[in-house]
Amino acid sequence: MPHVVLTGTESTYKTRLCEALSEWLNVRSVPEYAREYMQENKLDVTALNEAVFTTIATGQIEQLRSNGYYDVHAAPLLFDTDSITLAVWAADKFQRVDEEFTVVPQHLHYLLCAPTNRAYADPLREDLTRRDVLHQRYIDMLDAVNASYTILNEVAFEDRLLEAKSALKSRGFIPRD
Repeated sequence: MPHVVLTGTESTYKTRLCEALSEWLNVRSVPEYAREYMQENKLDVTALNEAVFTTIATGQIEQLRSNGYYDVHAAPLLFDTDSITLAVWAADKFQRVDEEFTVVPQHLHYLLCAPTNRAYADPLREDLTRRDVLHQRYIDMLDAVNASYTILNEVAFEDRLLEAKSALKSRGFIPRD
């Protein structure tokens, strides 16, 4: 069974969905590295520069490796973002293309969270008014790497969670007892 990655623009329920799906499937989830790093270091979006981004990217890639992201035989996990987010972020903020960010194992399935819901301000969010543009970049990136993905469009969290569960059931994911 593949790993599942929650991805997409800011404020689209990725973390909440990851936690809820983890509980539903009884599968461990791996948190978003960037958010944890910035919170631990008391940084907000004004501190984001290319050096901070590089530190975050290095930590994210290491976190993926250490959690079996690239291992087709590893037990299924849920990832709250992955290197696709790094690729979109690097291209958008620094006009930087890094091939390492677009190496996507074929045993992944993405749940791409569309920006159809209301965005909520947060000191770690900066592109709340550009979510539609960035959402298209995620689609373009996932298509470019030939990734398997489902777009989650429901507006309300509970409806989006049902949509995610349905998508995963159709791909063979069954809640564990």
